[in-house]
Amino acid sequence: MGLDQYAFINPREEKRTDDEGKEYTVKFAQKDFYWRKHSRLQTFMEKRWVEKTGKDAVELNCQDMELNREDIIALVKAVNNGYADDFCEGGFFYGHQFQEQIVQEEKTTDLHFCEEALQALDDGQKVIYHCWW
Repeated sequence: MGLDQYAFINPREEKRTDDEGKEYTVKFAQKDFYWRKHSRLQTFMEKRWVEKTGKDAVELNCQDMELNREDIIALVKAVNNGYADDFCEGGFFYGHQFQEQIVQEEKTTDLHFCEEALQALDDGQKVIYHCWW
């Protein structure tokens, strides 16, 4: 168990029916990204969630949050300064014990995501962040 994080570029949903006639939804994305226990990224996203929705940070769990250009530019700055303002105090499933290591290991992926997200936004596409723990 633990924190799983996703970003979807240009997501869409498709309704399908199983063999028993029960309808279900499948989510697709033009491009997607995945992180595991990247606690500082989560802390960054939780702050954005609170700013955008006024809801408590824990309510981000299992929700989609649409990211805009301002969010991505702020994320680039956070990545480049090692998420200095996004220290994770805890969270049982977040992996906060090794957050410094993850920041270093995921820097290339984080910046690649930001680059792809900015291009997608320029192209009129949506960028979604989703997490669950």
